[in-house]
Amino acid sequence: MYWTRRAALAALGALALTGPARAIEAPGVGIDYLEALGQPGALSEQVAYLPPSAIDPAYSHVIYINAALSGDGAQKMWILERANGGWALALWDQDYWDGKGEVPSYSWPVSTGRYYRGNNRSGPTPLGIFNVDDRAFRHVKGWGAPGMYNSIFIDLHYSGGRMSGVAMHGTTRSKYRLLGRPDSHGCIRMEQPNADLVWELFHGDGRPGAESPLWTAAVPRYFTSEPQQNWNPRWNYVRDGSYLTDEAGERLTKAGYSALFVIFRDDL
Repeated sequence: MYWTRRAALAALGALALTGPARAIEAPGVGIDYLEALGQPGALSEQVAYLPPSAIDPAYSHVIYINAALSGDGAQKMWILERANGGWALALWDQDYWDGKGEVPSYSWPVSTGRYYRGNNRSGPTPLGIFNVDDRAFRHVKGWGAPGMYNSIFIDLHYSGGRMSGVAMHGTTRSKYRLLGRPDSHGCIRMEQPNADLVWELFHGDGRPGAESPLWTAAVPRYFTSEPQQNWNPRWNYVRDGSYLTDEAGERLTKAGYSALFVIFRDDL
C-alpha cells in the first residue's frame, strides 16, 4: 500500500513516538548527509551542489537526486520541505520503509541515466541545480510517452537550444527491479505509485501552472532569456545555482514552482 502524503506524515510521527525498538534511521543517508556534502572538499569540484541550508528562501521544496554509480547514497531521491525552521522529508514510500524496519531517511530508490549503444541521446543524467520547468506542456499526467508516467521535467535547454528531455517519472513495472542502479536514458525513474505522490504534491487536483499548490510569483531563474511559455529555446543557463542579474543588478526571476532540483554525484 502506498500512502498519501498526509497519511504518511501522520504515520512517521506515530512511529517516532511509539515505533518498535528496531526502528532506526538508515545510517549515513539522511538530511545530515545532504548537509555534510556542502562542506568544502566533500564533493569533487566537478559537481555543483547546494546543501539544504543554502537553498534560496523562495523554495519551499527541494528534490535531491544522487546519480552516483556506487556508495550508500547512490541512486536515491530525497524530497524535502521546509519545516520548523529546517527541512524534513516531504514524501517517502511507506511500503519500502516498512519492509526495512527503519525510520525513512530518504524518499525511495531511483534509476538515473546511462549510455545505451546506438542511442546518441542516452547518457548520464545531467548534474547541477535546476528549476522545475514552469511550462504546462512539460508536466504530463499519465503515460505521455512510452515508459514515462506522470512526467515532470527539469528546466534546461542545451547550448545549441535543444530542450532537455530529462524528467522525473514513473516507470513500467518490469523496470522496478532495476531501481537503485543506473538504467534510464537520462531521466529519473521511480515506481508509479511514488510518481503519483510527486504529482499530487505538485498539482493536487489542479492543472499544471498557477493552480499548483507549489506555484509562486518569483523564484530565481537560471537562464538569461525571457521565460516564454512555448517551445522556443531558452538561452544561457547556469547549472551551479548562482544568481543571474540584469543590467541594473536586479536578480533574474520567473513565476514558477517553489521546488528545486539538485542532481549530484558523490562518487567522482
